Amino acid sequence: MSHLTEEQFEDILQGRAEAPEHVDQCQECRDRLDEERALAHRLNKAFSSIQAGADLAGRIRAAIAAAGGPAAGAETRPHIVPLRTRRHIWSGLAIAAALLIVALPRALHIDTGSRVKAAQTALAGIHRTNLDSLEQLMEDDSSPKKCQCTAGKLADGTTMPCCARGLCMCGCRMRDFQGRTVPSCVVEEPNTPAISVVLLPEAPENLGMTPDTTKTVTGQPIWHATCETCNMASVRMGPGSCCVIGDVPMDNLVALLNAFEP
Repeated sequence: MSHLTEEQFEDILQGRAEAPEHVDQCQECRDRLDEERALAHRLNKAFSSIQAGADLAGRIRAAIAAAGGPAAGAETRPHIVPLRTRRHIWSGLAIAAALLIVALPRALHIDTGSRVKAAQTALAGIHRTNLDSLEQLMEDDSSPKKCQCTAGKLADGTTMPCCARGLCMCGCRMRDFQGRTVPSCVVEEPNTPAISVVLLPEAPENLGMTPDTTKTVTGQPIWHATCETCNMASVRMGPGSCCVIGDVPMDNLVALLNAFEP
């Protein structure tokens, strides 16, 4: 008993021919046809939502030409690839492309989300460290005064902002932030939980913060985030940012950013 050829399977899958009676009598060909149909269904489902750009054909031709493909009008002898080999090559490429299309954005999202979470957790950790050592910080700064926190600065020369409202900015320390040291200080007001101020070389969006409709009195956009019980608000400062962190309502953080001199 002769089995179906590759061409016959192809014609059946493409709808150009009906399955012959042989398939009803041959378990091997019947299993093979079911397998081919299942594969075709999976491929169609995987690519049903993918739309090629209008310029795709042009870009493919350009890539072939750049790779040394035959010039237009050149006479070439056709190279015939066996149908079975051709189908398996395209099936493998199609499945790999579909998996890549699905997996790559998800992997990028997971990686970005992890880095953002780590950055915000590190900022919350700096604030916790400041709170844990707050009493010692106050003792070290026995006579805290306005704009005392000037010792620390970023590598580009950016220094802590001055406070126009006369708040007590004390305890300036270089803190660890993901393997680097960044300047931080504490703002203390009567009957209000302490707020940490941290200068960072990263822009607010690189810390996973979200822009708010609120702006400072000088018109700077305010970015915000929440990690654990800490609220965070930030404004750009040079190429980096100034971030304020505390277990306080977001309004308190915005008010502190507004108290900094432009």
